[in-house]
Amino acid sequence: MSVSEEGHAVGLFGGTFDPVHQGHLDLARHVLDRCRLDRLLFIPAPLPPHKRQPAASFAHRVAMIEAALAECPGDSGCLRCSCVEQNLPLPSYTIHTVEALIKAQGGHRFFLIIGADSLLDLPHWHRIDQLLALVNLIVVNRDRITTDKVDMALGSLDASFKFDAQHGLWIGRGERTVEYLDDIELPVSSSSIREELAQGKVPAMLPPAVFDYIKQYHLYGWRAPL
Repeated sequence: MSVSEEGHAVGLFGGTFDPVHQGHLDLARHVLDRCRLDRLLFIPAPLPPHKRQPAASFAHRVAMIEAALAECPGDSGCLRCSCVEQNLPLPSYTIHTVEALIKAQGGHRFFLIIGADSLLDLPHWHRIDQLLALVNLIVVNRDRITTDKVDMALGSLDASFKFDAQHGLWIGRGERTVEYLDDIELPVSSSSIREELAQGKVPAMLPPAVFDYIKQYHLYGWRAPL
């Protein structure tokens, strides 16, 4: 982002995106609109903590994200792909990503997008206290986790978080906020899409440009049916 964009609200949507699919795009658009963000960054991880090595290379996954976003001209550049984690230490801890973005793009307000299941696991995240001091959280419904459970999880994580009924979000120390979106769910894992591709099928949730890229480079074991 340019200096003229300083002070914008920027969403951070991390993951393997192996491959990116329509569920990811729908969620990104929903969060962008619902939370009134100026930008939302897809941030593919070279090697996420506690997960296996992605099936496709980092370069391929970046190219697929860019191909998918190129098919969304109506978003006017609000959805972008960031390769910030490419040169960071492995595994791809979120705190390193946020610190790198702040160093490069200081002045923005960053909103980390996570699933409700990940919220419950936050106490085990690397340098979680420092991370919470740097970002606001946008928590997306997953596994039907209720608002009460979100409230309990935040309270155990940081007692300063209190629910503000007027604004419909939690506010903690340093005016950091947590917003819970229960009107959309995090998309299903990309594993089912990889399985369909390996069987020579055309997954319904795969954007055409991404499918064309997969066919071109024969990713995920895809072969045209005889």
